[in-house]
Amino acid sequence: MGIRVDIALIFTFTSIIWLILLLPFKFTTDKKYRSSLGVLWGAILGGIIFFNIGDILYFGFVNRHLNNELSLIGNDVGILVDMVVDFYLLQTILGTLFYFLIVYFFYRVFNTDIQNKNIRQREWANMLLVIIISFIGIRGKLDGISFGTSDAFAVNKVSSGNLALNGFFCYYRGGTIQCTDHSAVKPQEAIQRVKKSLNSEKFEFIDSSFPLMRKSRNTTKKGYNVVIIMIESLSARYLDELAHNNFKVTPTLDKLAKEGQLFTNFYANGQRSQEGITTIYTGLTQPVGFENLGEGLELYSPSYLGDMAHKNGYSTLAMQSSDRGSFRVDKLSALAGFREYYGAEDIERTGDETGQPNYGAWDGNSLRFLSSKLKTIKEPFVSFCFTASTHSPFYSPGKKWEKYPHDVKSENGFLNTLNYVDVQIKEFMQRSKKEPWFDNTIFIFTADHANQTKISNEKNVNTANTYLPEFHIPLIIYAPKIIEPKRSDIISSHSDIIPTIIDILGWKNPFTTIGNSLFDKSVKNRFAFVKMGSIVGLSDSDGSIYYNFKDLISKKGSISDENKQLLLSIDSAQAYLLKNSKWMKKD
Repeated sequence: MGIRVDIALIFTFTSIIWLILLLPFKFTTDKKYRSSLGVLWGAILGGIIFFNIGDILYFGFVNRHLNNELSLIGNDVGILVDMVVDFYLLQTILGTLFYFLIVYFFYRVFNTDIQNKNIRQREWANMLLVIIISFIGIRGKLDGISFGTSDAFAVNKVSSGNLALNGFFCYYRGGTIQCTDHSAVKPQEAIQRVKKSLNSEKFEFIDSSFPLMRKSRNTTKKGYNVVIIMIESLSARYLDELAHNNFKVTPTLDKLAKEGQLFTNFYANGQRSQEGITTIYTGLTQPVGFENLGEGLELYSPSYLGDMAHKNGYSTLAMQSSDRGSFRVDKLSALAGFREYYGAEDIERTGDETGQPNYGAWDGNSLRFLSSKLKTIKEPFVSFCFTASTHSPFYSPGKKWEKYPHDVKSENGFLNTLNYVDVQIKEFMQRSKKEPWFDNTIFIFTADHANQTKISNEKNVNTANTYLPEFHIPLIIYAPKIIEPKRSDIISSHSDIIPTIIDILGWKNPFTTIGNSLFDKSVKNRFAFVKMGSIVGLSDSDGSIYYNFKDLISKKGSISDENKQLLLSIDSAQAYLLKNSKWMKKD
């Protein structure tokens, strides 16, 4: 399969050069003409190889190939350059030298003299043969649609496809709205199955034209404040209270987990920060092949947390430790209806951290800034803060927070930065407890996604009963005067956060999500629907399975046949309703 992927790429991007070189005309034997085409051939092939070197490095961070991440770089190009110069300088130099070596090799090959310059009539027939071979090579197969990412799975495992595919192929031919088939289940059948799985005593479906749109049956409004803190790259296994791995770097989060509600089987819906923010802001897991929020997904009218808050008389604030435009959070926050927004450019350096963070401001400065803003914002309020100090590479904020020998590339570096963030959360909570709004506030601590970095001294940790470890993150809901302490093992995900907030606060806004309130005991089927690049998956309490838009693959545990069909139905229903403007009714 890997050979087929490579052939499809090479034929797609170089076959036109073969045709031009083989034209049965005298000028094709000219040395300058041929050497120019040789340089072009080498530049294209070298570029593909250079791209795939970067993809191999990227794979080490997230365990999947590049897909549409390059379209999301935006204002983070400076950070990318810093990583290339500082973190991967040797690989960049060697990759660049290899690129020019390939270009030079093709130049030398095509700069040689042609011994036989006679043009024969049969070369016209050869041209037809080359065109046929090129066509077959580009398509990758004779029948059906062209060879795509889903065809690369020789066996039904995610690892099989990852081994066969490469980043350039995934970027060029995988996961686009044009080639992703979301019709595994007929639309009406898919919608009915999803509705059945979402059935709840707390929410009711309200419009047959928008079949998944719901609202709360609860008529009692409560004016609680909400503070959401989303921690960068925090896997569930790093919380000792949750995974018992004795890392000893999260004492604050462990204490909050004991005193609040800890959800032990909580999952991110994606593997990128923007996917996590999108789901928390809208309740929507971005379907494979659809545009990102801020680049087209907003045209389908998703539910927005900030807008719902305003309609219920809430003030709203969003911020992140990175620069305002990093991960496009500025645009996403505005779309979601957050009226105030801040980034690193707004945050003063007020602590004793040393050195310069890789992303914007140190989280301690960010949380102190958030504390100052929450002093003046009008109640009730909904606020959102996205941290950054635990993002790789793991630059140290100072020796005082280092519990392990620090290394920007190892797990020690991550643990030290996590220890630092945990201390900053402790200080933030201490300041919050002194505020008059504290007793009336619900704090939600979670992560954007799990830590996918392949780190050199990673411990062998227990992942029993976790069927999607690549997505397993913590969720702590802390409100000592409002919510009783509890440890919950129900399967849940980012998609459940908006319904949970609506349920707790008694909002009457219509909304559409593939999730339910975490405090709704009437829900019979709990699951987590996730997206891994151009693959989707689902986990219930008994197992998990993925779908590569061709087959169901990588089954673990004993997931029910009903939930296998639910996985296909969620994908089909989401795509159908979004494409047909039936996801949410516009105001």
